Amino acid sequence: MNMKKLIYILPLLAGWLSVACSSSGGADSATPVTFTTEIQTRAVAGGVMSEFASGDAMTIFRTPTSSIQNTTVTVYEARYSGTNWSVAPAATLGGGEEAYFMATYPAVSATGGAAPSPESIPVKVADQVDVLYSGSGVKVTEAQPNVAFKMHHAMAMMAFNIQSYVGGKLTQIKIGNDKFPVEGELRVTRGSIVATSYGAYTKQFNATLTPQGWSTDHPSIFVIPFVVPAEGLPIELTIDGKAYALTIPAMRITLSNKYVFYFTHTEAGLIFEEDKTETVELMAETAPIVSDPYSYVQIRHKNNSFVVPTISGTGMRGMIYWGDETSAAYAAGASHEYKGAGPFTLKVDAWNAATIQIPSVAGIEEIDLSKF
Repeated sequence: MNMKKLIYILPLLAGWLSVACSSSGGADSATPVTFTTEIQTRAVAGGVMSEFASGDAMTIFRTPTSSIQNTTVTVYEARYSGTNWSVAPAATLGGGEEAYFMATYPAVSATGGAAPSPESIPVKVADQVDVLYSGSGVKVTEAQPNVAFKMHHAMAMMAFNIQSYVGGKLTQIKIGNDKFPVEGELRVTRGSIVATSYGAYTKQFNATLTPQGWSTDHPSIFVIPFVVPAEGLPIELTIDGKAYALTIPAMRITLSNKYVFYFTHTEAGLIFEEDKTETVELMAETAPIVSDPYSYVQIRHKNNSFVVPTISGTGMRGMIYWGDETSAAYAAGASHEYKGAGPFTLKVDAWNAATIQIPSVAGIEEIDLSKF
């Protein structure tokens, strides 16, 4: 799918103060700070942000240094009117001052009288909101006072497609247990959400079932990224008043991805087509922008199955793009079966990688380690 991009010019005006305000110099020497925002998405899914609507608001944080530890934080709220953003008064720089800015959507309210912190933005599955974050602070100076926020998706989405030979309506999906995160805290600079509460979540639907299933607007649920444990994740789908209990197998649910689970509905019941599960990117860049060292590997091969290279390093993490429009979070030793004829181009994005081992060169036509 084509990536959708929407850019807004955001003249920022100061909101309320979290700890202390940075000096902005004298009124005569003040340089206004301007902002642009860009949302990127590839998936066609209900509720996925691809553009801002009138009334939307986001929270912006300002720090005097690139670190958000042990420093003053100024908090601003920007609201979109449908054509432009408005807040007051303006953020400025003066006297050789520099500053760093980061943002999150939706806007965050003060809790217990304390202004929100970019280290712990509250997130709730029950809100069913596409939470966005900007990543590490963007530096501005008087010579370059423009901030370009690239807003990324912090949540994941679990979607459901049902091919029904008997018709009916899907009216409810219940998902989770004591290992399913329902609340957490987002770190704006990294996009990571730390779970703080677990339980089950239920969402109502009114989706008519057909033999063709759905091509767009699948019944879906925003979830906090997490790892489904070995015993699986229980789900319960209610069709025409009858509840069907099934289990999602162990897997990693990663931020900015939409996972589509397929089911067949017949007179005999509801069948989970586990092998049809697919992953669709919610945004063009599927990993958070962080300061960790980045590596890239590309391998062209003509095998029907392939084992991903073993990449290691302290805190290593990554994403695998198998070359057949499927992807997965990186796991050493992960293998993949292909349908149809090759060749296939496997790509791996990796962070904090130190070494790489390729278990076999059989069937490999080209290896590109120039960016490892």
